[in-house]
Amino acid sequence: MVQGALFTKAFGDPSVSRFAKVAVELPVEGTFDYRIPDILKNSVKPGTRVQVSFSGRRANGICLGVSKTASVHDPYDLLDVLDEKPLVSENLLVLIRWIAGYYCCPIGEVFSAALPKSARTFAKQRVTWGARLKIQASDALKLAEELIEKRPKQARVIRLLAGSDELMPLAELCSRANVSRSPVNTLSGNNVLELCPLERPGIFSQEKAASFPKPDRLTDEQSRALETIMSCMEKHERSDFLLYGVTGSGKTEIYLQAIEEMITRGKGAIVLVPEISLTPQTISRFKGRFERVAVLHSRLSDKERYAQWKSIQNGEADVVVGARSAVFAPMPRLGLIVVDEEHETSFKQQNTPCYHARTVALKRGEIEEAFTILGTATPSLEACLDAQKKTLKPLVLRHRAGKMCFPIVYVINMNHEKSYKGKFLSRALKTKISETLGNKNQTILFLNRRGYYTVIICTACSEPVKCPSCDISLTLHMKANRLICHYCGHESMPPDSCPSCKSGKMIKIGAGTERVEHEISALFPQARVQRMDSDTMLGRNAHEKALKSFKSRETDILIGTQMIAKGLDFPHVTLVGVICADTPLYQPDFRSCERAFQLLSQVSGRAGRGADGGSVLVQTYNPDHYSIRHAIKNDYYSFAREELSMREKAGYPPFTRMIRAVFSGKESMAVEKMAMGAGEALAGIKLSDTTKLLGPAAAPITMIKKRYRWHLLAKTSHEKDLDSITSALKEFFRKTKRALGKDSRMALDVDPLSML
Repeated sequence: MVQGALFTKAFGDPSVSRFAKVAVELPVEGTFDYRIPDILKNSVKPGTRVQVSFSGRRANGICLGVSKTASVHDPYDLLDVLDEKPLVSENLLVLIRWIAGYYCCPIGEVFSAALPKSARTFAKQRVTWGARLKIQASDALKLAEELIEKRPKQARVIRLLAGSDELMPLAELCSRANVSRSPVNTLSGNNVLELCPLERPGIFSQEKAASFPKPDRLTDEQSRALETIMSCMEKHERSDFLLYGVTGSGKTEIYLQAIEEMITRGKGAIVLVPEISLTPQTISRFKGRFERVAVLHSRLSDKERYAQWKSIQNGEADVVVGARSAVFAPMPRLGLIVVDEEHETSFKQQNTPCYHARTVALKRGEIEEAFTILGTATPSLEACLDAQKKTLKPLVLRHRAGKMCFPIVYVINMNHEKSYKGKFLSRALKTKISETLGNKNQTILFLNRRGYYTVIICTACSEPVKCPSCDISLTLHMKANRLICHYCGHESMPPDSCPSCKSGKMIKIGAGTERVEHEISALFPQARVQRMDSDTMLGRNAHEKALKSFKSRETDILIGTQMIAKGLDFPHVTLVGVICADTPLYQPDFRSCERAFQLLSQVSGRAGRGADGGSVLVQTYNPDHYSIRHAIKNDYYSFAREELSMREKAGYPPFTRMIRAVFSGKESMAVEKMAMGAGEALAGIKLSDTTKLLGPAAAPITMIKKRYRWHLLAKTSHEKDLDSITSALKEFFRKTKRALGKDSRMALDVDPLSML
């Protein structure tokens, strides 16, 4: 932990310093020295926000440290200090500096990710706005039809609002519709929609959650795991744990009791969950056990998020529950960090800074001398290998808690269903759904694809209908009668003829959740059916409403994408149907088999949590694939052994580190030239024989939002080589950026999770 003299050595002594080292909140490399005017000398401290002159304009920044000397001659003066006391603690400053170095990104962008927008820009004084229709939804949809050709952005905004029965935060609306404020303002001016202040009570004033008492007794496995954690706490042996527990084994109870122990010691805890809006049960359990729980997630308004953030900083919360960015929560006396479902890819940020919350949590635990628990039923192979090396202390729960039994898993070989005209539902699954409805129990149907038909293809030339802005097939959404791109939001009418060869021989193939919902409703008209995907979950409380309806048994069949595959515990779910278990296997990514295993294991774990037990029906065209074979047997160890063996032979993570450089621009030839130049720059540096460079080559998705994309990969087990590669790439881009033009971009992703 950074304290006293050590902090002064690292960041300087404000009382005798004349210069401040500042990270501006802009995508620029490095830090900049500024002279501290006498009038501000008592106000400038490491961690305070400051205003500076940068490139001829005012910019906000964070003071990283102070010193007696400057690295440049005659630096500019600081213009102002924005905080009475440091906004960022000493330990968080250390963490943010580490992230900038580890993930090879500008430190100012790390601050932008770590601090709420309102904390950086005084947004706490602004009103946060939401939007809703002023006209009937039916009239709005007709208007969207009229606008789709000439005003597609306005049409997308209208269609989104027509699907929501409550105020939609303006930031969420613009993000989902992939638009700026302009079309929203136009529609507001035309009285199609209205903008209203968006307010909601702070978390501490909300209705208290139902009590979630301790169980009468823990299982033997839970007791042993908790005793190991408590023993380390008693001995003050800071440790990082991997809690591997099968679905339903009671991992959450271990989190709760470990946190309770920390609170008695006068310390707080941070709990990270993959998607806060998708796991209301998790929040409910923590609020049902502890009184002072703060929540941080993207669906809070700026004002709410700032209020939560300040309450945490002021020591008013004992527990913080949040998604990825909650790893930066300003808990004054942090004692424990829990990363639930540590294997989830949503913990990795896809835009700069491309940090992984699991990695950052482990580093923050080290800096703060706090304990860290990584919990999951399907450990990432990185965590698995760390447990084997004893970097993480393994805690294992092999059995379900209470009287819960594992569901019976049946594999349906869809190759034998080709002559059956049941479309994408096997005869066995249809029969099982009917039986479950007859027994007054509930069903979950999982398919990780949105829309109705996944592609429209021409039988004459075999070309699919593609997005004009992205190298991706368009998905047909039947309710809107639109082909929609799931990358840029482009919409168009389904064509009567092929855009490529003009043939009229077009066929629709594939199935998404919308089609499943339609056909299930037709097959079982007596059933109450609900769909959960990003097309239906509009509005701030949509997820909570849908899950509350399912919990209260107002819904018989829940259909959804991966948002229903994790974190749900409903005792009356006796059937889980996996429509197509093969989907993840088709991704051009070395992690595709791992993701297939994790997803199948997680969704299967939703069944059999009540007295009636449960069953899982897995539909697949690849029943002998090892990831599917091991998942249906709930055999993580066999899968991990097989997958780790292949990864080691191929030299892929977790046995090596990887970095991915993505080059993009609006001119295809210019992007290719830039990527080739980067490859030549790397060829000129000395690297170890075991370090491998792959590419440059066109990215699997060669164009997104009218930007062409190339990439190259480097994999190495040598940290020095990783540093050399990133330095060479940054130097190449710095030298050639002017010639390449403003449109050219290079993004570095350290430890990438996506190869697309």
